[in-house]
Amino acid sequence: DVRKFKETRKHFERVREDVEIAQVKNAQAPRTKAHEVEEATCALSVARKCFRHLALDYVLQLQINVFQAKKKFEILDAMLSFMRAQYSLFQQGYRRLEEADPYMKKLAAEFLSQMLFDQAQHSVKQQLQHFIK
Repeated sequence: DVRKFKETRKHFERVREDVEIAQVKNAQAPRTKAHEVEEATCALSVARKCFRHLALDYVLQLQINVFQAKKKFEILDAMLSFMRAQYSLFQQGYRRLEEADPYMKKLAAEFLSQMLFDQAQHSVKQQLQHFIK
């Protein structure tokens, strides 16, 4: 797409130069020689028509490129907005986990002490049963 635009621009520049050359030839044509004047005027007319058509194509491609760039910008903006939302979500989650960290440590300590207590109680029961037998 960019290559096509660059080619159109180069062609546009060449045709613009052709129009300038035709204008110079038309201005320099000796007015006493009607054939040369008519030939230069005809060449200028053809060059101008070609330039007008190519100028319209060039402007159309330029507008399409601007539209596509705007569309790409809107897509990029939406992606960045999504990424900011994700970042905010993860930051909030991290803060909540940090707030819950003391509670989780307390819960783990209580669970561990309860397990140790239950294990000691079970061990005492086994020793008593073994001692009774």
